[in-house]
Amino acid sequence: MNQYLNQKPTLKRKREEDATSIMHELFLTATIQNDDIVRMVRILQGYCGMKPQQSLYRRLIWEGPRLRAGLKGVDPSIIKRQPQQKIQLWGSLHEQLVRQSYILHVIYELPRESFGKSTEQDVAQMGPDGQPKTPTFALDQQPGTLRWNDIPDPEGKRQVNTRPMLQIENEKNLCFSMQVMQYRFVRQIIQECYRFINGNVIFELSRYLQLPEGKEALNDPLPAFETLTPFDTENKWILTISVRVVNGKDLDLVQQGIGELMTVKNEFDGCCHFHVVPRLTLDTRTKMA
Repeated sequence: MNQYLNQKPTLKRKREEDATSIMHELFLTATIQNDDIVRMVRILQGYCGMKPQQSLYRRLIWEGPRLRAGLKGVDPSIIKRQPQQKIQLWGSLHEQLVRQSYILHVIYELPRESFGKSTEQDVAQMGPDGQPKTPTFALDQQPGTLRWNDIPDPEGKRQVNTRPMLQIENEKNLCFSMQVMQYRFVRQIIQECYRFINGNVIFELSRYLQLPEGKEALNDPLPAFETLTPFDTENKWILTISVRVVNGKDLDLVQQGIGELMTVKNEFDGCCHFHVVPRLTLDTRTKMA
């Protein structure tokens, strides 16, 4: 795996620390036909001058409490057990979750060999009715990523989508933490992704797959990869180009990021159409009953 692909390029001032709290993500998207994927991967490989990181991700979707007030945010016990370098991240997340209930994603990178297998640990946690015997999860033994996105900023004169985001990486016990925070597991999806980096710009070419009906419980072993079906009926892929800005209030840095995205958009003109997504399409706020 290319070590550079594991880095998270961000726009920041020389004296700014690496992101320890809320960042701003600037992005544009394009849809790619499945028949064009091989060609697009080759184009991106040439443009970025590197081979892609090809990954599979298990994305667990958790819904926050359906409350307008009285939100508890992150439980204090979760913050107390964090190492010093993560306390600010969890504290920043808490500040967001006490003002608004959100949909959160818990993400695990998967080897392809993990599909179509059941482990003794999976089976041991299942009761005779197929439901978990206890509220523990095998996934909690694996490091994952907790991702929070705010609803994108209102469309104005900017030519790209912008939104606050926060990502807590290499974290165990995330499913347990979600339950402690009174978040409810909704569903899981599989993301198949080719990832490239060129300067500050991250390229992600992805499609999203759904599990067979009856195989979506957290403790269910993953089915064979061939049984997954695309969410999009035409099996289209989504190409996202993004830049992350450490300080979203730094208008000069934001404008620099926008400029870099617009350069990519113009250079790919005729190859694919990058566009702004309507903000309500990406609304991550919990819907009230």
